[in-house]
Amino acid sequence: MKTLPQTFLQKVEKIIQENITKKALFQLLGETLNLSASQIYRKIKKQTGVSPSIYIRQKRLEQAHLLIQTSELSISEIAAWVGFQSLAYFSRCFSKYYGYSPMILRQQTISR
Repeated sequence: MKTLPQTFLQKVEKIIQENITKKALFQLLGETLNLSASQIYRKIKKQTGVSPSIYIRQKRLEQAHLLIQTSELSISEIAAWVGFQSLAYFSRCFSKYYGYSPMILRQQTISR
């Protein structure tokens, strides 16, 4: 069976998922894809409408969302694991992206 080649964005998402705990994801993307920072910026911006840093942050938040629902880790452990150095910044970004706080999600998950 012949597999379809991965698109650029699929490659980016795979690299992010495999390295989500690492801090320098943008640099890692450049090294792995063998592209300059400006090439990565232009490609991600064109395909997603957001800058690479925002795109990476969104992917980190999506992973955190899943972990809050499925793991016993604390919110601060999850925030650190997905690459946020500050719990306050993580909570602010999470709330802005999802419209509710990580604690609300945890409470809803526990009450199920």
